[in-house]
Amino acid sequence: MKTANVDLFLSRARALDAPLYQEFPPPDDLRDFVACTWVRLVRHTGSERTEAILPDGCADVMVYDDQPPCIAGPDAITRYVNLPHGLSITGIRIRPGACRAVLGCSAHHLVNRSVLLSDVAPAATALHHRLLVCENLSARLAILEHWVRSAIERSTANDHAVIAACRVIGADIGIEIRDLARRLDWNVRMTHRQFLTTCGYGPKHFQRIMRVQCALGIAQYSSAASLGDVAAAAGYADQAHMSRDFRSITGFTPSAYFSRTATPGWGAWLKEDW
Repeated sequence: MKTANVDLFLSRARALDAPLYQEFPPPDDLRDFVACTWVRLVRHTGSERTEAILPDGCADVMVYDDQPPCIAGPDAITRYVNLPHGLSITGIRIRPGACRAVLGCSAHHLVNRSVLLSDVAPAATALHHRLLVCENLSARLAILEHWVRSAIERSTANDHAVIAACRVIGADIGIEIRDLARRLDWNVRMTHRQFLTTCGYGPKHFQRIMRVQCALGIAQYSSAASLGDVAAAAGYADQAHMSRDFRSITGFTPSAYFSRTATPGWGAWLKEDW
């Protein structure tokens, strides 16, 4: 099914002179670790454009054209990227809490960073060679999935616990961290320490990121809602609370960001709960 979806995406890309981006559900056996795979073709006026990528708790392993695979670590604040026109990118998005299990290093060392996959994973060179001989982007996504499938053999019970805890926070934005710790049979300090190594930051900051993402989703699908309505629905104490938190994490005021045109398909894994 995914191959057909990617082929359809590429046929659209050839027919349109417009930027295209699409996310695809991960295979069932990878859903605990992978949020989605994705493909992007960069199209814009001029040679380069700076884009703001808001944090979502994930890390990404990406391949830009035929370059070696690289990692975009979990972001604590907005990341800015410059993407040249015509660039094709294939990626696999690592679910919140799964960074250490997949990449084999502490997620805390990758926060707000972009590094080559070979800097942290010894098998990255062999992976690059396999990607170079792929006939199409569908095959690239399949190889990235296979690489993750091999990597997660080293995952631990603590990895699984934090991945599950991240899902709990995503579903219950207002949960108290002490209550979350009790669910894990940990204390608050242990919970914070495990989040740092598997997610990149503590549970409280991840909760703030998920609340921002919740507000983004509400604003996108309820365009007539007032900022106060969005704040209440996203679990903020009031509109001022949302504005402070939103600006602290994204660098934008809510009204400034909500007025921007969102990339079609961006964040589908959150909306569809893959």
